[in-house]
Amino acid sequence: MSVPINRILILSENQEAMKSLLTDTEALGYAASLGSQIELQPEAILRQEPAVILFDLTSWAEDMLQIYQGLKSNPKLENQGISILVLVSEDSLSKFPLTLEFDDLLLLPYKARELGFRIKRLLWRKNIPSDQEVIKVADLVIYLARYEVSLKGQPIELTFKEYELLKYLVTHRGRAFSRESLLNIIWGYDYYGGTRTVDVHIRRIRAKIGDGEETYVKTVRGVGYMFRE
Repeated sequence: MSVPINRILILSENQEAMKSLLTDTEALGYAASLGSQIELQPEAILRQEPAVILFDLTSWAEDMLQIYQGLKSNPKLENQGISILVLVSEDSLSKFPLTLEFDDLLLLPYKARELGFRIKRLLWRKNIPSDQEVIKVADLVIYLARYEVSLKGQPIELTFKEYELLKYLVTHRGRAFSRESLLNIIWGYDYYGGTRTVDVHIRRIRAKIGDGEETYVKTVRGVGYMFRE
């Protein structure tokens, strides 16, 4: 499994609408999740680091509108390169504020082909990497905007957590981290797995980037791990 740049988060008050959107986005080949599975607060939403948020504003409920405005006013939205595709019905267009900012809009009911086109267009617009969005260490390259890693020009297949762990170590080169701190940083303080989780992911990363001699990721005895400078 490769780390997707196409993670989609669906936010709606309508459970049936969310299930339908989930089915269609997954059928289009995207990794999707429902907002009902997380706390609907801007910071919690942004921690999911989706590439695109499908935001249903059909009902124009006050709480959903507040969540939307909180997201748009949070600088992390732009910093993380997250796009918002607003979903509205024709009937609800009359309530659409002309001042509301969004990346694209889709009228409900929609056709799956149009949904796929609009998501693909948003991803294309957001994923043209600049020099600041690429980290290169020897033959290892991390494309931050695309959630991709390559070694000697060849793509490396990483899970999302493997990618996040590698990216964190690379962006803090030369600094040793304990297993406990990496577990909290990458998996969160509410994760109940043991520190062996970190060891397993490090072992998988090393195997995938051919790092058997610890050319990149070094074990610091009695501490944890570090990425060599």
